[in-house]
Amino acid sequence: MGSHRAHAGARRRLVAAGLAVGLLAGAALGASLLSGAAPPAAGPLPLVLHAAPALVTAEAPVDLSVATFCETPEAPSCAVAGASLLVRASGAAGWAVVGGRSDEGVYRFRVPAELVPSEGFSYWIRLFTRDGGTVVYPPSGADAPIRVVTASGLPRRSLAAFDWNDRAAPVGTALRLPEGQGPGQVGFVGRGTEEGVAGPSSFDIAGDGSILVADWVGRRIERFGPDGRFRSEVPLPLDRPVDLVVGGDGSVVVSTLGADAEAVEIAADGHVLGRYPIGYGVTARIAGGDVPRVLVGNAQWVPLRAAVGVPLSAEVQGRAQTTTAPLADGSVGLSEELADGSVAAVWTRPDGSRGGVVLWLPRGIRAGSDFLVRPLPDGGAVVARGLWDDTHFGVGLIRLGATGRVLSFSLLPAPSYRMDARYSTVRYRNPREVLMAVDHGTGIRIDRFEVR
Repeated sequence: MGSHRAHAGARRRLVAAGLAVGLLAGAALGASLLSGAAPPAAGPLPLVLHAAPALVTAEAPVDLSVATFCETPEAPSCAVAGASLLVRASGAAGWAVVGGRSDEGVYRFRVPAELVPSEGFSYWIRLFTRDGGTVVYPPSGADAPIRVVTASGLPRRSLAAFDWNDRAAPVGTALRLPEGQGPGQVGFVGRGTEEGVAGPSSFDIAGDGSILVADWVGRRIERFGPDGRFRSEVPLPLDRPVDLVVGGDGSVVVSTLGADAEAVEIAADGHVLGRYPIGYGVTARIAGGDVPRVLVGNAQWVPLRAAVGVPLSAEVQGRAQTTTAPLADGSVGLSEELADGSVAAVWTRPDGSRGGVVLWLPRGIRAGSDFLVRPLPDGGAVVARGLWDDTHFGVGLIRLGATGRVLSFSLLPAPSYRMDARYSTVRYRNPREVLMAVDHGTGIRIDRFEVR
């Protein structure tokens, strides 16, 4: 048990470093990215910490920040002496250079409004180290920069005020996960320590309604039927699992934490189909769809393989990055808090057109984690977004029509704090239902909530 507690502490320190620019009470996501530039012979390169915006307000300045982390900060190759941001408005011919100012080790940039047209813009970053080296982020630089789109043209709606005490009750419980190492149980560590309690790292839903849980303490994946009954388990061929996703054929892809992160694809019978190094360092989330992709920045999803068992290099991952991770049907969806505190959501309608809305939140309410934006057959979408103020946190479950009209709103409780894959604590099961992992006694319970 002592080794498990040490493991839990190490996991939390990795998460704290990797998400240093992000999450507090569900606040905006940040993630770690490792530059692909060749390191100087003198020493290691810094790890770059940056949260890329997914959606911004057109014709308004955009603030960006970049931090770095290095295990040997005294090395000249790790010390950043300067930074510049290279920006190109959509349709422009060349790159504009925006200087950064240093603020206690964080470089801050402001993209001027004239470089943020309604069509959006692209950017990449150069960091200059004390030994004369240059770190380019993302590694592809100008060849495959970060693409930013705007909320221009989206209708604006207001989300009605709500009472924090008026939270939706679950319509049922899909699964109970008591503490233990037997069938149908999951491991927990950290009780009585300053690190807090850590339990299963993630869960996902298979096409037949089965629920798969990553029990990292027990080093296994457990499968439960749609009725919540334990069915089987397969061993995990790796340490530090953080998130998992189930493919249409029943296979599972599990991603890990750490600067040496990787993903492993496992067949339904437990044999390993492929191992895929993640060239960008610490990952925050994994998704399926056409190919497995991991989230390495707020709007940066990189594919892991060319085919089953055939990994992509870090360079190809960087060049093939996308703003969103396509779902199995090719549709996409995402939401983002804008600078004025409103929330923009966009998604793909069945006819291929873009649906979207900008939601004004009630006074004093801020947006937190983007748990999911799921397109619906009627052209609308279901949005699950973290909401918080100084003393409360919960999840807003919002159903939107094809024109962005708010059709329903439910305030759900806070998800589990014991699962490392924070953004996967809320899952979509069908057009009328989402599942949420919540802390319950000494274990975790996965509750069912209705999309009204």
